[in-house]
Amino acid sequence: MSYGAGRLIVSPGRRPSSLAALSIGAGAAIAGAAAWGLVALLIHRQLSLLSLLIGAAVGVAVARYRPGHVPTIVAGAVIAVAGCALGTLLAIVFTLIDARVGAGAIVAHANVVARAYPSAVGWLGLLFWVLAAYPAVRLPLRAARQPANAPAAVLTSGNEQA
Repeated sequence: MSYGAGRLIVSPGRRPSSLAALSIGAGAAIAGAAAWGLVALLIHRQLSLLSLLIGAAVGVAVARYRPGHVPTIVAGAVIAVAGCALGTLLAIVFTLIDARVGAGAIVAHANVVARAYPSAVGWLGLLFWVLAAYPAVRLPLRAARQPANAPAAVLTSGNEQA
């Protein structure tokens, strides 16, 4: 059985754990934020599409360990959006470091970074942040609707399941 790039294997965890779901989701959001910052450093542009990957990574973590648990799903969506916000901040910081601004100067002038932050996000960035919450909510809800006796299910980008 081969899996295409548009498919995602999600199997329900043996023991539901909100702590595991949110911890792994937070780790995925932080890793995604670091990738966001590095991509922005390399291409000199914010790549807001990475927000969808962050949302999907958090959604997979919640779907794996706590599918259908609404408080955990909401917390996962908040973590996904926070990961996007951190990604934008890291993009600014990495760009400043690339411009030979020292880390001490960045920390000492955090107010300047904070003033530049809203314009770095922009309305399109906010839209992608909201879109990042969609897979963070959709994947755990979809996993909760699957039969409990199924050991593993394949989620596809469409409505079909293999």
